[in-house]
Amino acid sequence: MKAYLVGYSHDEGGREALRLGTILARSAGGRLVVAVIVPKTWDHPSPARVDVEYANFLAHHANATLASARQDVPDDIPAEFIAREADSAGAGLSALADETEASAIVLGSSRKAPTRRFQQGTVATELLYSARVPVVLAPCRYMAPYDRISRVTCAIASTESSFALVHRASEIAQDFGVSLRIATFVVRDKQMYPSIAGYDVENLVMNEFHRQAQGVHDRIRDEWSGADAPQSVYGDGQTWEEAVSKLDWKEDELLVVGSSRLGPLMRVFLGSNSSKILHYAPVPRMIIPHIGE
Repeated sequence: MKAYLVGYSHDEGGREALRLGTILARSAGGRLVVAVIVPKTWDHPSPARVDVEYANFLAHHANATLASARQDVPDDIPAEFIAREADSAGAGLSALADETEASAIVLGSSRKAPTRRFQQGTVATELLYSARVPVVLAPCRYMAPYDRISRVTCAIASTESSFALVHRASEIAQDFGVSLRIATFVVRDKQMYPSIAGYDVENLVMNEFHRQAQGVHDRIRDEWSGADAPQSVYGDGQTWEEAVSKLDWKEDELLVVGSSRLGPLMRVFLGSNSSKILHYAPVPRMIIPHIGE
């Protein structure tokens, strides 16, 4: 049974992560692991017992936070609730993901993000540099109007690494029993071209990007071995926000994005394009650690 590890906090971001984790678990027939990570205290108390009092305070806080989480988990979802000390929230969640064999770590967004957008907080930033498993991020003020994932969209570039990513996204879609579509975004960024070149050059370059993307999509579909080949969609715009908004997004779908390669110490490093897609997409997003060597 697949496990989804929710990094929970007693605030809106934590509740949004828990809503999303619940939907993922229900969609995959899996279970939840709801975790509260508190700072590690000294092993030996000070003469004034300040450390003991602080440890007791943290334990009380963790238990109260988990009690709140228990009230929000539906009866049909198997769940366990864990409080853990760690040097940092990211380190604690990474260790728990290994311990519980979690399929993914689920987090909420910073409150600074606009509605239905995502902005990384400190925990997400730490995990996106170190996680060995996918990290799933709930957009800010995620209401979860439906109780299951209905579709998976995989964002790809026109590169060979896209084939492995689409294969992984296909497995995720199968886990949820939903369809898969593949999406490529073409942004006509005028800052890339000197004004003397004119917009004709810009259009030629963007048209070539689109042609390359279509070639990758066609090859994926031609080589598809499953029952239903994925749908192909393209988002084209003057900005990343416009390109991402060109697609029709369901409120109950999941966006899958791959990470860039930056060595084993940065497993889920996000390139600039992936970061922009994640920021503007109005749906939950899953970031897959680098697939390959």
